[in-house]
Order: sequence, then structure tokens, then C-alpha cells
Amino acid sequence: MQTSPVLYRIGRTLLASLFVISGVLKITAFSSVVGYMDRIGVPFATIAVLVAILVEAGGGLAILSGWHIRPVAVIVALFTVIATLTAHRFWQAEPAGLQNQLNHFLKNISIIGALLMVAASDGESPKEK
Repeated sequence: MQTSPVLYRIGRTLLASLFVISGVLKITAFSSVVGYMDRIGVPFATIAVLVAILVEAGGGLAILSGWHIRPVAVIVALFTVIATLTAHRFWQAEPAGLQNQLNHFLKNISIIGALLMVAASDGESPKEK
């Protein structure tokens, strides 16, 4: 099967942008994010936010640049599984927030799928080989 290097690079850029932007936003609102994590019961919230920033911003930049794409995509996917199960527990949501949490949960499941597809590739677009 022949793949398109342009589509691969665009897809990788779009996927990575979510994580880079999310990591940067956590930096700019650090104390608020720590407070939120603490409120939802994340242990060691400050350390958890620092790890989230490292994985999101660092992993996003690695995916964007093509640096060690396979292991990084797996790490970011595992992080996203944990974040999804921690922050988007739709099964515990109040009725008013159920649809919102379910949407975030399903979006993250799709993102995990995209990350696994990137990890399953050889880590390069066809023209980078």
C-alpha cells in the first residue's frame, strides 16, 4: 500500500499540535491546573502536572519533528489513557455534564487510536526514508 507523505506529515502535525498546545497552556495556567487536578483527586497533583507538561509538550514536539516517533507515540498514548480514565469519567458525571464528559472520553479514545497508528508505522513518512 502506497502512502502519501504529505497527508502523513499533515496528520502528524495536527495530532502533535493538540499535545504541544495543551502542554503550553498547562505551563501558563500552572497553579489553576494543579488546583483542578487536586480537586478531581489526582495524587501529587503538582508532580502530575509537571509530568503532563513534559509528556504533552515534549511528546508533541517529538511527534511533530519525527524524533523517536514510535516509542514517543506509545508513551503519549499511555499517558492519554491515564488522563482519559482520570479526568473524563463520564460514568460518574452528573446528568448535566454526562454528554460533555462522554464526548471528551470518545475524542481521547480516537486520539489514542491515532497515536497507536503512528506507533505502528515505521515512524517516517515515505519521503523521509
